Amino acid sequence: MSLETTLVSADGHFSVSFSLMNTGNVHGREVAQIYISDLASALPRPNKELKGFVKVFIKPGETKKVTIALDREALGYFDERKKVWIAEKGLFEVLVGASSRDIRLMGYVTLEETFTWTGL
Repeated sequence: MSLETTLVSADGHFSVSFSLMNTGNVHGREVAQIYISDLASALPRPNKELKGFVKVFIKPGETKKVTIALDREALGYFDERKKVWIAEKGLFEVLVGASSRDIRLMGYVTLEETFTWTGL
C-alpha cells in the first residue's frame, strides 16, 4: 500500500489517496483516520492532529481506493495573538492509520506560501 497526495493549492486544498484491502473471508469495515503534523510551526501544536476520516465497507478479498479531500483547516491553526487563522508555508507530514497509535502510511505535502483568513 502507498499513500498518494496531490499538490496543495494556493488556498490550501489537497487530497490524500490510498487503498484498503480486506484479506479476510467475511465482509469488513475500516475507519481510516488522517492526521497532519506541522513540522515547523511558529507556535506549539500537537504532534498529530486528526483532520479527516472515512468509514469503508469492504467485501472479502476486495481492494478499495479511498480519496479524502482536505482544505485549509487541515493545515491551519488559530493564532490567538493575531486573531486570525493561519496556514504557514512549509512541509507537513500526512499520516493514515486505524488510530493515532496505529499509523500505517506516511507521506508529505508542501504549502508554498503562508496565508491567513478570518471566520470559519
